[in-house]
Amino acid sequence: MDLIRKSLGALFAALGVYYCALGSFTLLRLPTVTTQWIQQSGDPDFHYDYSLFMMLTALGAAFVALLGWRTVVQGVATARGRRASWLGLAISAVPLHWFWFLHRTIAAGLLDHQGHITAQRNAAIQFGSVCTGYLLLWLLMRRRRGEFRRRSMGVKLQRPMRPDDGRHGLASG
Repeated sequence: MDLIRKSLGALFAALGVYYCALGSFTLLRLPTVTTQWIQQSGDPDFHYDYSLFMMLTALGAAFVALLGWRTVVQGVATARGRRASWLGLAISAVPLHWFWFLHRTIAAGLLDHQGHITAQRNAAIQFGSVCTGYLLLWLLMRRRRGEFRRRSMGVKLQRPMRPDDGRHGLASG
């Protein structure tokens, strides 16, 4: 189980590096990316809202980079065998990937029907896999109830004693 945790941690650390790079490069090329997205959408009225779409693209890219940075930090900690909480990342990944999916769906506007369906399916599989991975890491890394309190007090986890095993000092009969 420890090998699975460490391997997933390393895999998601690499994913975090990719997200950091993607968000950073999108921010560096923001006007070009926004223009390209408006052209690919195929909507003739989108160019009137250029500044709004540029702001939304910048916000999305910043959130992707932030998610990537936190994923790198948590992934490295997990790969090194340290306890890391993935709950915040698992929760924040879902709405972020939903808006990213919407962004990709609109950008596929000029494709034919089959190409549009293929683009949506591929994005849905990619984002669903990533969000499932965050959830899986959270499930694997969460602490059992009371484990933190017992470890901080120096108490070792032991098998609970049964009343009939003779160790409680009463005569068993």
